[in-house]
Amino acid sequence: MNAIRHTPGDGTVEIVGDVDGGEVRVTVADGCGGIPEDDLPRVFDVAFRGEAARSPGGGAGLGLAIARGIVEAHAGRIGVANAGPGCRFEIRLPV
Repeated sequence: MNAIRHTPGDGTVEIVGDVDGGEVRVTVADGCGGIPEDDLPRVFDVAFRGEAARSPGGGAGLGLAIARGIVEAHAGRIGVANAGPGCRFEIRLPV
């Protein structure tokens, strides 16, 4: 939902799944304009909401923290980086 919410109507959200070695990898790339560099290390923190997310009707800042908890509970990793016109989230889980 974050990728869709923050990508302009003429942008794209791409979801790709593949197997890389002994891991399943899922990536979500969007056209949100990127996340401020200072915010990148904090996006998975409970209740963190970057400035761009502080609009009426926004969430409570729990979604990415919950996603991290689920991924880590399955011995996986989750990360984010700015890429192209937006950002790229990557989840890796053991096969």
